[in-house]
Amino acid sequence: MSAAERVAYDHATCNNLTCPLPRAIAGAASQSFRGDDLISRQRKPFAFLLFALVNAFCSLAQNSLDKPAVTIRNAVRMVEVDVIARDKRGNAVTDLQTKDFQLFDNGRPQAVTHISVERPAFRSDSGAPDASLKTAPATSFSNTRTTFDATTVILFDVLNTSSENQVTMRTELLKSLSRMPAGTRVALLVLGENLSVISDFSESVVSLKKAAENQFHLRAEGFGPSIKADATGNPKLDQMILNAVTRAFRGEEQDRSTRTLAALNVICDELARIPGRKSLVWLTSGITVAGESQDVKAEIDRFNDANIAVYTIDARGVLLSSDVKADTDFNDMTEPIKTEQEESRADLLAILARSTGGVFYHNTNRLGQAVNQALDDRGIVYVIDYYPNHDKWNGELHKLEVRTSRPGLRLRYRESYRATPVQPMPSQTQQQMLAAVASASLDFPGIRFTAEPRGNKGNDPFVLLHVPAAELEMTSKAGKMAGELEIWCLQKRSSGEDLYNTHWKSDLQLSPDQYQAALHDGVALAGAFTLNPAAAKVRIIVRDITSGKIGSLDIPVEAFSSAAKP
Repeated sequence: MSAAERVAYDHATCNNLTCPLPRAIAGAASQSFRGDDLISRQRKPFAFLLFALVNAFCSLAQNSLDKPAVTIRNAVRMVEVDVIARDKRGNAVTDLQTKDFQLFDNGRPQAVTHISVERPAFRSDSGAPDASLKTAPATSFSNTRTTFDATTVILFDVLNTSSENQVTMRTELLKSLSRMPAGTRVALLVLGENLSVISDFSESVVSLKKAAENQFHLRAEGFGPSIKADATGNPKLDQMILNAVTRAFRGEEQDRSTRTLAALNVICDELARIPGRKSLVWLTSGITVAGESQDVKAEIDRFNDANIAVYTIDARGVLLSSDVKADTDFNDMTEPIKTEQEESRADLLAILARSTGGVFYHNTNRLGQAVNQALDDRGIVYVIDYYPNHDKWNGELHKLEVRTSRPGLRLRYRESYRATPVQPMPSQTQQQMLAAVASASLDFPGIRFTAEPRGNKGNDPFVLLHVPAAELEMTSKAGKMAGELEIWCLQKRSSGEDLYNTHWKSDLQLSPDQYQAALHDGVALAGAFTLNPAAAKVRIIVRDITSGKIGSLDIPVEAFSSAAKP
């Protein structure tokens, strides 16, 4: 054991409290870690594991490329920008480095903290998992992986799509599901008068196709029969009828827009719980709503804040010019209104996709191919992390711009973020999340960290934790960066039954130099406990007291025995 690790171990054994685990996680022990207790470690590759909408799981990989200096300010918040790079032929560019990117926040150049690369878990160039990706050492456990399972929601919109286009949309979607790469994690939702879950997140092509075949029911567009008003030949009467019908037409249009945006809000709120970049593939004929309206701007902000790229697919296929339509009813006084709607209903689709870093697929009858292209779009993603050189977290919208010095490349990324202040998680919500994480069957990556089990002959075992400083919300106090962590070591039987809970707190007070080192190397903390002979595994839970964020991982008890050193 190194001298630095011995310091952490001594703190742990002197301050931990071991007690039976109550139903509600609680603890009264406290431990203080100052800057001198930091253990400088080489930073390990770390990534996100993703929670799905209803207890589904997936993961996200990030391989660190560099680590420039950071200056401490009163408000320190990291902003993450996902960038997809394509060459002139549309192929993914896989060899970009930090020097190839420049990032601007409201036009001001920013210093990049680090860049990482995300690679899909379900395929490589050969169609098999990429064996070249490094994994954590055998003696280290992590709630991160070196590959990610893409998280995608496909929204089948029948509220805003004509019956004939719904038939084509359904057929093309089934084709796309048949071609979907194995291991792709997808959820299927339908928007009608209500938002319905057809299939929760699944990697089974058979299961997804069965759900789509059995539960994608076609319906008339809108909320009732199509509005129509035939001319009577009486100008005054026709005007009265047209005025009334126009109000009804606009009213239904507004109702559809309101319901559609509300459904998008629900999807956004659910996906926001999943760390990392997510995708929404929306098959629809679109809605008529002003792209510059406050509702649309708010929707774009929500998707960007949740790190969701929206891929919109116009289900109308190849569109003919409005002056050559054969089915125009010249006696219907609402035809000009319908024509205006048809010409503008795709505007939102284009704006939403462009603003969130997605793609707008339109004027094509190959809807299934568009779905597959959207699913495959995340072949390689560059994740740029930076700390904005402003201290104003007041809700202001900030425009983002990413440039590359390499010619001929096309970059896609979200166009903005809103500098919102930190909203602490309500205490009740934190307790509910703690209980859920403590009883869950899988690791939870709300905070990404690694753990090294250590077993000393003749002494209680202890665990050495490495928590990236970028995962924590820290504030400037008296010239130091302050933060506070809570850690639980929950011993469990093989059945999952709880045995004992060891709990402590860590008070972080870092000087500027120590904080800069922690951004690069992480913060190391140690905790000791008495191992129960009936325990099969130890669940480590880390909570950031400032933000309420929580992360967890499991360590089998055998790892402590094998880690024992003479």
